[in-house]
Amino acid sequence: MNFPTQLDGAEVLKTTTNDKSRKLSSVIFEEEDGTTNEVHITALAITKYKDDDRYYLFLCDCNWEVVNDFLLDTMSEAMECAKMNFSVDSNDWITLID
Repeated sequence: MNFPTQLDGAEVLKTTTNDKSRKLSSVIFEEEDGTTNEVHITALAITKYKDDDRYYLFLCDCNWEVVNDFLLDTMSEAMECAKMNFSVDSNDWITLID
């Protein structure tokens, strides 16, 4: 399986698999015409921007598009956030960069 090395300009440090059959969450967007569009979150990634000491937990769809994110101070906080909100345990993570 191929994993992205960058998302939204941030370097990907850890990621989960992007399994379309596993829906971690969903986000509903309201379109300009009043209709709604539900996007399923199928993968998470912990990322870091070059000039920032903080970590981002990216919520991604099946095409690795970032749908939403959490900004956290440490890698541990990002992993704990993923565990608490999406039931992603430490053994679910694939480390791309230590």
